[in-house]
Amino acid sequence: MKIDLKRGDFSQLGAIKGRTWANFCMVCRKESECKVLVYQKDQVRCTEEIIVPKEYSMGNIRSVHVEGLDLGEYDYNFWIDGKITLDPYARRIVGRETWADLSRSPKQTLRCRYEENRFSWRGERRVEIPRKDMVIYKLHIRGFTMGLPEDVPERGTFRALARKLAYLKSMGITTIELMPVYEFEEVLIKEREEIPQYIKWKSKKKDKIQKPKEKTEYTINYWGYGAGMYFAPKASYAAGESPGTELKECILQMHKKGMECILEMDFADHMPKMRILEILHYWVREYHVDGFHLQGNNIPMELLLEDPFLGRTKLFYRGMEEGMIPEAEAQYPRAFLYADEFLYPCRKLASGVNSSMWDLADQMKKQNARLGYVNYIADNNGFTLKDMFTYGQKRNQINGEDYADGPTWNFSMNCGVEGETTSRNVQKIRDRRMKNAAAMLFLAQGAPMLMAGDEDCNTQQGNNNAYCQDNEIGWKDWKQSRPAKEFLKYIKKLIAFRKEHEVLRMEQPMQLLDTKSYGYPDLSYHEESAWISSGFFSREALGILYCGKYANEAEDVYLGFNFSDFHRNLALPKQNRKRKWYLLMDTGMKNAFLTEPEELLEPGYTLEAQSVCIIIGK
Repeated sequence: MKIDLKRGDFSQLGAIKGRTWANFCMVCRKESECKVLVYQKDQVRCTEEIIVPKEYSMGNIRSVHVEGLDLGEYDYNFWIDGKITLDPYARRIVGRETWADLSRSPKQTLRCRYEENRFSWRGERRVEIPRKDMVIYKLHIRGFTMGLPEDVPERGTFRALARKLAYLKSMGITTIELMPVYEFEEVLIKEREEIPQYIKWKSKKKDKIQKPKEKTEYTINYWGYGAGMYFAPKASYAAGESPGTELKECILQMHKKGMECILEMDFADHMPKMRILEILHYWVREYHVDGFHLQGNNIPMELLLEDPFLGRTKLFYRGMEEGMIPEAEAQYPRAFLYADEFLYPCRKLASGVNSSMWDLADQMKKQNARLGYVNYIADNNGFTLKDMFTYGQKRNQINGEDYADGPTWNFSMNCGVEGETTSRNVQKIRDRRMKNAAAMLFLAQGAPMLMAGDEDCNTQQGNNNAYCQDNEIGWKDWKQSRPAKEFLKYIKKLIAFRKEHEVLRMEQPMQLLDTKSYGYPDLSYHEESAWISSGFFSREALGILYCGKYANEAEDVYLGFNFSDFHRNLALPKQNRKRKWYLLMDTGMKNAFLTEPEELLEPGYTLEAQSVCIIIGK
């Protein structure tokens, strides 16, 4: 290879390919020794070592222009002070094309590959779902599709997800959140502890007893959290040779169906703030993603919220606060608190563990002009919705951490039997509790997030931390039983009802006052007697009334909750003129949603124990 070197371009870190040249730019102190290692594609050994002179430095950046190198034919790595490193700005990592490939040596050198990923976004609809209309579905690329029948091609890949987008669209999902899709190491080799001064066994051919082969112990980082190569999509999530193109095609199909794509990004505390900004810019620019769920303790939220390039990008973070958000953001609210604020109070009520009706009322109306809230009752970290009412204790022994992993406080209940059962009575109780929990989720003001599989009774067999379970435990089960199919229908109806009644998802916080003289406050509370104040929730039953006129709707919505062990009568306020109350849904009934609304003739409604109802005023 005949090459010529000169001082390079410092404007862009990473590798740039020209027709007859390549430019490499990396973070490297001037005092360090630096090389670019070049590999012929599909070759193990380094083909060329390009020494980058120290005078090719600017600040702590080193850059070299290499004339005569066609990066389309070679892979590369950096070598700094004797250590081979991957280019953190690489668009493709070579060496992990097969998921959890145990034949790959842990010492095998991964390589960087330059890929332009030219892609046509023709036909794309730029999607901006208003905050109030969002219904989020969180999934793992591999886990969502590996449970499909074996004859389904390309399971566990971006293409397989693209084939199931119609399923999500039919459910009413608007926003798809993807757990990490950037390149990460899924095979974590456990280091062996060496005993000091231990005489190692050296086998000889003449020995009758041979030293047994030591098995490599490893853990699968199934979820993908932790350090990663943030500019490179995960190669093993691709069915073909171009993970970037396949992910872009999947996102394009989401947009064509009017759905958003949110990426989960997990950043280590030492990650430079400006690099985080660069990474987010890259995914918005190159992959047209619509938002990010940010994980980490050093996320520069003020910087991200003020960045004009991210001005229409949704940002989700557990540490999001109203004070971080500029007032102008109220015109297009895109900042969200993504935390467990909703999960635990609602789990307590649904399971009857240290419950508080006040907490429920507070969570149901939680909204802010600038700050949005993501509500969920089950996430990847913790019990699934079904397991929450199937197991009283976590069953994580298969994880190999002696039960030290996974949340200890789950606020779950087994309804009388630990684990699966054939008892129809227990199954009936569990079904109602699941429906109650789902009703709280989809009837609350904040944006609901449904974890993949919870719509059709997915179980992890009591494992509440399936981070290493790349198997049926961690995969969504697509073999729907009859109860699972019925529950999916119920979820679809809840989502449809939410979308039909904007008063349940208004962006402005409720005032609990009749500020427009409609005869009703925007939000009011009722128990055995009507019109109680928010300070007098004395029992485990409550009626919440939304006045539809405040959302320019003809129907009022009355939500009844009874989490006690007895029947409770909830008062219905007197309607004006010829308007009447109609029962639409009651989880105490077999199918929950009625075929036709049923007129209520009494001034109250008796709700069974552990039930939720929807009553319409019109």
